[in-house]
Amino acid sequence: MILTSNTFTHQLIEQTVKINDIVLDGTTANGINTRFLATRVGNAGKVLSYATTKDNANAAAASLFMSGLSDRVTLLGKTLDDQFINELGSQNQISVAIFDYSDEAKNVNDRPADYLQQISYVLPRLTHGGLLIVKFEQVPEAWHEYKNNLLEADYSQVSYITRFVQTDVIERI
Repeated sequence: MILTSNTFTHQLIEQTVKINDIVLDGTTANGINTRFLATRVGNAGKVLSYATTKDNANAAAASLFMSGLSDRVTLLGKTLDDQFINELGSQNQISVAIFDYSDEAKNVNDRPADYLQQISYVLPRLTHGGLLIVKFEQVPEAWHEYKNNLLEADYSQVSYITRFVQTDVIERI
C-alpha cells in the first residue's frame, strides 16, 4: 500500500512526538497538521502554530475549540519571523516542525518569499532526533540548494515523493 504524503507525515509525527513535547506548525493553513500535532503532545505539551491569514487563524481556532485541543496550541496570527525564539522560549527545543506548502493543507500558493529564513530559524532549535518536515507541490530550486548545504554530520535527510507532493524530512542527529 502506497501512503499519501499526509499519512506518511502523520506516521512520522506519531513515532517522533512524545507527551509534553513542544512542536511547531509553521504553516497552519487549514489546521489539519496543527490539530494532529495537538493530539500527540498531551495536556502538558505545546504546539506553536503560525497562521498567516485571519481566515486561517479563525478556522484553526474554531476547529481546535471543537476538538477540545485549544489549550495545547499557541495560535499566532502571523508568519514565523525573528521573534520565533521569544515565542518558543529561549531554553526550549522542538521535537517536530512542519512547513506544509501542499494542497493537502490547502496551502499550495501560500509559500512566503522568506520561507528559507523561517526554516533557518527553526532548524537549529530541533532536539537531537527531532524532525523538520517540509512539503511541496512544486519544489523550488532554492530548496534543493538549501538542503544540499546542510552539514551531513548534523543532519540526515530523506524525501518521500507521491504523485503530487514531495515530502522532505530532515533529522537533527
